[in-house]
Amino acid sequence: MRTARWALAATGAAVAAAAAGRIATVRRSRRGSPSPFTPDWTPGPASYGVGVRRNVAVPMPDGVTLRADIHYPTVPSTGLPADGPFPVLLSMTPYGKLAPPPAAQIGGGPTPYLIKRGYIEVMVDVRGTGASGGSFEMFGPDQASDGVELVRWASTLPNASGRVGMFGISYLAINQLFTAAAVGADSPLKAIFPVMAANDFYRDAAAMGGAPHLPTVQGYGALYTMLNVINPTLEFLTPGDHPRPRAGGIAAVRQRGRDQRDYFGPLVSDARSGGDTAYDGPFWDALRPELVLGDIAANGVAVFLVGGWHDAFQRGAPLNYVALQNACAGLPLDAPMPAGEPLSDRIRLLMGPWYHVSDFGGLNMQQVQLRWFDRWLKDASTAAMSGPPFTFQAIGSDRWFHTGRYPLAAAAPTRLYLGESGRLTSEPAARQSLATLPYRARGPVSGRSMEQWTLGMNSFIAGQVGRPTRYDQDNTRLQRGSALSYSTERFTSPTLVAGPITLSLQAIANTTETLWVAHLDDVSPEGVSRPLTQGALLGSHRALDPDRTWYLPDGTVLRPHHISTRAAAQPVVPGELTRYDIEVFPTAAVIGPGHRLRLTVTTYDFPHLVPPAPARQALAGGSYHVQQGGAEPSFLVIPLADPDALD
Repeated sequence: MRTARWALAATGAAVAAAAAGRIATVRRSRRGSPSPFTPDWTPGPASYGVGVRRNVAVPMPDGVTLRADIHYPTVPSTGLPADGPFPVLLSMTPYGKLAPPPAAQIGGGPTPYLIKRGYIEVMVDVRGTGASGGSFEMFGPDQASDGVELVRWASTLPNASGRVGMFGISYLAINQLFTAAAVGADSPLKAIFPVMAANDFYRDAAAMGGAPHLPTVQGYGALYTMLNVINPTLEFLTPGDHPRPRAGGIAAVRQRGRDQRDYFGPLVSDARSGGDTAYDGPFWDALRPELVLGDIAANGVAVFLVGGWHDAFQRGAPLNYVALQNACAGLPLDAPMPAGEPLSDRIRLLMGPWYHVSDFGGLNMQQVQLRWFDRWLKDASTAAMSGPPFTFQAIGSDRWFHTGRYPLAAAAPTRLYLGESGRLTSEPAARQSLATLPYRARGPVSGRSMEQWTLGMNSFIAGQVGRPTRYDQDNTRLQRGSALSYSTERFTSPTLVAGPITLSLQAIANTTETLWVAHLDDVSPEGVSRPLTQGALLGSHRALDPDRTWYLPDGTVLRPHHISTRAAAQPVVPGELTRYDIEVFPTAAVIGPGHRLRLTVTTYDFPHLVPPAPARQALAGGSYHVQQGGAEPSFLVIPLADPDALD
């Protein structure tokens, strides 16, 4: 029996209803600000000052020297190193440990908040970047080996307690997962705090349903290259507090930039031309933390995951949580969590309506980090968090919800059928009809998509000058292009959408390739369209992996997992009715009374989705006919719950 089908077969509507009490909103703290965790907890005082040793040499076994900045607690009255012992927090960055704001928000930086409360922080340039030697390879095997060696080295620093944690965002978060998997049992590494980490880089960010996100990869490569030109100009060649020019002068700095372009340029060119990197395969395995999550659980490392419903890795964060919890329970990592699964307090997930670069809606994330590390690195029992370990804030609400299982037991997967006159209904129309969608390579830009795939940097910068972050970019402009639009009736009471979403289309095309892009929006009574999430699928990548796809007991696809290898690619047969199960990235949102859900189906996400050259040729002149109603209707599967009933 299929693993994923087995895991959901025990749920059903009755079980979901009975489990509704497992989700509850968290009370506000006595200070009046939203508190995502219970019980209340007060952080310790800032008892220390902060000192630093720059560019400390750390030799690796293969002869490469990495460079680390060590930030340590000091005695405020003297400025001398405090005695400790202190746990060590390690981060490994490819962006340069001297990255200027706002790049430092991704690349990391010292956090005096933690250091002053009794932690040593070590920031290391990964090999081939910043001040470190060696050659760069994105999450190459040398980086995991370096991580293991750095953990051992950090645990022996002067005044260190012997316990090590890791923290950081984005690349630094993914590095934590690979390192935690490689350290083995009984390692000094006891806890990590990865913020905005991928599960499967190919499916999370590099491509969506097999359609490459080439501008995203290009933009990331450009940012990475820029930072690796800026930072070497400030490298420290010897420990100290004053920067000196990099050895070799400007020529060496330019060479570092060329090295990075030589890495990312061929990657983008190969994907654009339809080469191997346009498909899932060995190249992407090195960027797939999902392959090592079982090892993290086996090593006993405590993991606090943070994700965002608008993040570039919004798909991956819940999957990382599921796999880690399943691994701790001895269950298949690829399956949804079944009813009654024992939950580990060593694995937690926090999600909110945040972009990749974010102020987290005002939540003091450093305080959350302190609590986590106090619990697992200092054995502070008062820092323990009670209640179910998945905490989230939904789009459109400031309430915090807690649950244990994912998919949520209380959110019933509900079919909404695509019908005539642009309606989404709970029952399919008896009469079959067809809606025509012409292929277009570009059209109106989705504001939310643009902001998401530029990592929310514009909103973050705006927030630094006092302007509020926009998580509700109006998507109404999408209706001006060639698109199919379907809306529900107005909701009569608040409704929680939370979990994985699938759009199953039955369609006929006149070409051997198709491209489908689905946007899900919350539409207010005034007609303002607030984007919630989206998904896409290149038709030739429609084959499903039955062992990794999540199914409902009746065989309905809850979360598709497309194979997306070159060998599995299937040309579309012109004139033949074909089923496409489109993975719409998971979300959580509260839909208010009088609001509607609107599904918009297009053939573009300009300028982000760029099909490879062979696919673009096959897409030209396409005309699609989506089947509505009848014996084989098209429908949306979406998890719905009553938030008030969950209190």
